Amino acid sequence: MKGHSRRKSLGQCFLEDKNILALEAKLANPKDKTVLEIGAGDGRLTQALLAEKPKKLIAVEKDPKFISLLRERFANEKVEIVEADFLEMELPEVDVVVGNIPYYISSDIIFSIKDMKFEKAVLMVQKEFAEKMIAKPGEKNYGRLSVTSQLHFSISLERKVLRHLFRPVPKVDSAIIVLTPIPKVSLTQQQENVIRFLFQHKNKTVRNALLDSKMFEKEELEILGDFLKRRAKTLTKEECLEIARLLA
Repeated sequence: MKGHSRRKSLGQCFLEDKNILALEAKLANPKDKTVLEIGAGDGRLTQALLAEKPKKLIAVEKDPKFISLLRERFANEKVEIVEADFLEMELPEVDVVVGNIPYYISSDIIFSIKDMKFEKAVLMVQKEFAEKMIAKPGEKNYGRLSVTSQLHFSISLERKVLRHLFRPVPKVDSAIIVLTPIPKVSLTQQQENVIRFLFQHKNKTVRNALLDSKMFEKEELEILGDFLKRRAKTLTKEECLEIARLLA
């Protein structure tokens, strides 16, 4: 909006296309639900969400410049404006999570919301990031993000969004993803560590990847049997969990 400059340090590029903003809101299906919006900015997605009649909308924004704008713009609406860093705040219980999130902290946000309880998340992320989330074993962009995301969520890439639809124009294209939590999935710290060790060196064999982590001795790894000769990048998410179980 005019008079409110974007801050590059916060990754602020705003979607100009009202049709895509409306699509995000419809994908969220927020009618009569409690919605959490990550990074409300100047309120353009907030406005689209309100048109779908949520029961309550919690709009989180870190930039003080936009907080006053949001409070003025939505003074008479069912919107709770929260001035906070999403990654540092206490996360509320909501039905739906929505956001055109800053791309430089996309991984941090995904790893944060995986521990929340909600029905659905609709997020705008960098296209390459979305493709990593849905990548399959053996594909070039398959890695820790793919495994951890797919263990926690059913993921659909709903639409690619070209960079020229944002202002200022970013250097990358974007994509809208929908995440549906998989019930009863909560990785232990040991499981998360093993997945991280494996994919820090995903082109190596499981044996070498785990030895490089300096957390295991050769003798400990013998229990993995045929897994030891596999390349980490070929492991399914289930096989990653089985390796973690054997090493526990």
